[in-house]
Amino acid sequence: MQKFDFLLKTELFFGENRVDEIGDIINKYSFKKICVLTGMSSVKRSGLLDKVLNILNQHNFEYIVLEGIRPNPDISFVYDNLGKIKSFEPDLLLAIGGGSVIDTAKLISHAYYYGGDAFDFNLHKATPTKVLPLGVILTISAAGSEMSTSCVMQDDKTKTKAGFNSELNRPLFAICDPLLTTSVSKVQTAYGIVDILMHTLERYFNPSDKYDLSDGFSEGLIRTVLNAGLVAYNNPNDISSRKALMLASSFSHNGVTSIGKSYTMYVHQLEHVLSGVYKDVAHAAGLAVLWPKWARFYLEYDVDKFDLLAKNVFHSFKDDKLQNGLYAIECLENYFKQLNMPKTYKDLGINDVDINYLADKFSNNGTRVVAHNKKPLDRNVAYEIFKACI
Repeated sequence: MQKFDFLLKTELFFGENRVDEIGDIINKYSFKKICVLTGMSSVKRSGLLDKVLNILNQHNFEYIVLEGIRPNPDISFVYDNLGKIKSFEPDLLLAIGGGSVIDTAKLISHAYYYGGDAFDFNLHKATPTKVLPLGVILTISAAGSEMSTSCVMQDDKTKTKAGFNSELNRPLFAICDPLLTTSVSKVQTAYGIVDILMHTLERYFNPSDKYDLSDGFSEGLIRTVLNAGLVAYNNPNDISSRKALMLASSFSHNGVTSIGKSYTMYVHQLEHVLSGVYKDVAHAAGLAVLWPKWARFYLEYDVDKFDLLAKNVFHSFKDDKLQNGLYAIECLENYFKQLNMPKTYKDLGINDVDINYLADKFSNNGTRVVAHNKKPLDRNVAYEIFKACI
């Protein structure tokens, strides 16, 4: 286990009807002017936006509302609205939605004090030093952005999707009310389940010491999500499973499942290329297609960890580690099938995929290699994984 610093600054307000407390929570921090950010339509359609605005009115807050943040958010929303936000001079951004809305709000919180191009942060041309405070009302259990250090954004013009990590990305507070997720559709629930699992598995499949707590945290979280996920998928109003998924969403991506270890999220980087080029691909759908192919490719290079996953999550104890690890991959593939997740590019609606372009995009035309302790992920490896998804 490595030396580490860990500060989880996000205050979590968890439980049914906690959204009713939004006025008191904002008052607690002494904010007065609120910029509310939302997605395309679901928050308005569900009545949640009106409910929140009524509470803001009751507490005499000044506010503006900016709507229309899409899935796989494009940087154009930030460009188009930053001037309005600066003119209003809010002291709090309030993101109501899931990962796309929250990540857009994160980038706005940085861009508010930055004179350059907001996408510079995602391209690692600039490092954030000051942010506008951000609060979150979470509406879907998925991305974990409500407590994470990450911020992912897309630029449609260059077909580039990229993320950056900073402790300044962690929201000041997050309201996680599981009742808000009971109206989430089956397909979006399934996407959320996959996203939570992938955030955990990506960290798990990085080198760790024999007794690292992070691996135990990951295994426990995966077992819980596998069980609760199918219940929520088949019975949307089961509040117990919704609670488990909502908390798992936050803890899969807030640093607890990687505490004391370094990690690289290999499949996320592959998927960012895929949905960056094909913007209509849902992030979790892309992960569901790519992860099994990545896992089968890397099984021989990380057989001990795959074997451990089989033993501690799927209760399989085959003598042959390779076969045992393969069983774990097959179990997850079968689980994705139960969630009606896509398996190929055709399932994603991509009929004419350009594998060479994806591999070039991932590797910066062969100049970029993502480190791995045994098999670095270079252009050739990326090509084989992208090709396996046909």
